[in-house]
Amino acid sequence: MIDGFFRMAYTGMTGSGFGLLVFQGGSIAGADVSGGTYNGTYTENPSTGAISIQVTMALPAGVAPVQSGVVLAAPISVPIAMTISPADISSEKTVLLQTPLGPVNATFKKIRDIP
Repeated sequence: MIDGFFRMAYTGMTGSGFGLLVFQGGSIAGADVSGGTYNGTYTENPSTGAISIQVTMALPAGVAPVQSGVVLAAPISVPIAMTISPADISSEKTVLLQTPLGPVNATFKKIRDIP
């Protein structure tokens, strides 16, 4: 089971950042240093182990997304979907994410299990 606390680091065209995600029982919640929040779901494919993630990133006004560097005049919500292997989400392998705002390189590292 993938459940646990994960550190994420990300880089876009104009900047970088980091945050924390919690995976528990099919739900995802998290936050990053820019004030962004993450809410979503995940499923694990029992035969391949692949993890399908559907998350919405909410960014507040006044933040400059790493994809564009343009300061947001109003808050926005950005859907992000990806499929990742258990090895990639635990090993800090760089993963390219295509988002509606532009591409982001991200790494994930499991910090700990949920007690």
